[in-house]
Amino acid sequence: MILFIGGMFAILFLVNLFLRKVIGVEKRNFLKASYVNDRHKKIEIYIGIAGVIGVGAAAIYGYGKTGLYTIYATVIVALISTLYRAYMERKYAENPKEYLFTLLEFPLVILFTLSLGSFLFPEIPLF
Repeated sequence: MILFIGGMFAILFLVNLFLRKVIGVEKRNFLKASYVNDRHKKIEIYIGIAGVIGVGAAAIYGYGKTGLYTIYATVIVALISTLYRAYMERKYAENPKEYLFTLLEFPLVILFTLSLGSFLFPEIPLF
């Protein structure tokens, strides 16, 4: 399991490094959220609150049935947040190509998350 997780992180790191070099985007701080402006920060907070409520509702609804509701609700919230981030970066960021990196990074993160979920919980068909 450690090799699988380490391998997935290594793949994600190398692809991000390649994308940053090709697109010409600076490295982002992984632990700190970067907002384009105050409006972006406020809307991201609202999306996060709505996402927590939505994922919680999906978990309650799917309790005892399947874990897919929670997983797919999380993916949908992440998609909405990523699309909004890309929109704000395209419109207001200093580097106009920064939104491309955001949009190209998202499928990799989702693939990593679903692969890890399939590895940890093989009884739940995620794909």
